[in-house]
Amino acid sequence: MKVNELRKLIDDCFTPIYFQYKGEWGNIEPCYDKKTGYTFDCYYDGVDQRVYNIDDAMNLKFVDGKSLNELAEQLEDVDW
Repeated sequence: MKVNELRKLIDDCFTPIYFQYKGEWGNIEPCYDKKTGYTFDCYYDGVDQRVYNIDDAMNLKFVDGKSLNELAEQLEDVDW
């Protein structure tokens, strides 16, 4: 999946987006709360991190030390 397609999928969705990388499952869950605004919970290999905008979600190096911007085309089974 191209990086711009992945970004749009995450940004447009209100449900977890699941993916596989190197045989491990991960996900990114966009959420919205009136008090906090948008958040993105990023999970991979037992580590869960929260960021507060799509740019940080795409740049966070949470997948085996790499970001979704770096790995978009290498992710497998991307689905919601």
